[in-house]
Amino acid sequence: MNLEFGILWIEDEYSPAEEEDLREAATNAGFVANIRNSLDGEEIEELAKEQRCYHPFDFILLDLNLAKGVKGNALAPRIRQLFPSTPILFYSGSCSEDELRQHMAHDKIEGVFCAHRTTFLKRASEIISNLAQSLNRLSGMRGLAMEVVAKTDSLCKEVVVSLHERGLVEGFDEKLAKEVVKYAQRTVDEFPKIDGLKAQLENRAVDSMKLFKVFRDSLKAAIRDMEPGEEQDRLRHLSERTRGFRDDVLECRNTLGHARETKTENGWEICDSDGKVIMTVHDFPNHRKNFLENLQAIREIHQFFVPLEAD
Repeated sequence: MNLEFGILWIEDEYSPAEEEDLREAATNAGFVANIRNSLDGEEIEELAKEQRCYHPFDFILLDLNLAKGVKGNALAPRIRQLFPSTPILFYSGSCSEDELRQHMAHDKIEGVFCAHRTTFLKRASEIISNLAQSLNRLSGMRGLAMEVVAKTDSLCKEVVVSLHERGLVEGFDEKLAKEVVKYAQRTVDEFPKIDGLKAQLENRAVDSMKLFKVFRDSLKAAIRDMEPGEEQDRLRHLSERTRGFRDDVLECRNTLGHARETKTENGWEICDSDGKVIMTVHDFPNHRKNFLENLQAIREIHQFFVPLEAD
């Protein structure tokens, strides 16, 4: 599970507004849309090979009338054969929904949704939302949180090293050493005072916390020393967007890592070790949005500083 939602769009004419609506539907479900367009499905064999290796497509949109006179209903059987479990939305502006269903029934193609062109974006949004809900399990969210933290750890490290080596900030190696020693000393002092094995097991060092602190502090120092202008303003904005990283990503990661899910009449609930409900799967889209926003901001900061090292 990751933050991308892959869409294979087999269509020769679509508007930027339609594409934006699709992207918005993915965003509302907590994902970023990765849309690949095929005008007539000519490369469907290559795309299927890619699907078998990397599974980049979660959803397929198929128009009836394609480029070079290709008909979507003629292409559909091969698509279903090559993509046996991927949901397909078949649509057209020249045929009714019932007529499209008859096309699919004639060739005995299963697992295909149908819609008229005027409503296919609404139907696509509903399908994307439903597919996202199927991913609302603790194991998937736990893994996603771990993945996001691992990626941001790597990006943060490279930014800090780049800032330090290029002389844009000074003294953060000493500050990091003091932070680590301070944390370690506090652990040494406080751990023996913790009462009971259960409480001791709950006490853990989170290296990502210390890393993010030095990342934020060094970034602020670099921004403060920059010449006023658009770049400084942009970096301040990006820094502000990562303000909630500890709570929105790191603490969420930690919470999910020690939580368990309970099946209830209202769906899966996420509980702590004492059985107290701390979130439900309905909270997952917002968490995914927070993961994505923080990751995108840190990626842009990374692109701003680290590539300059190669110049």
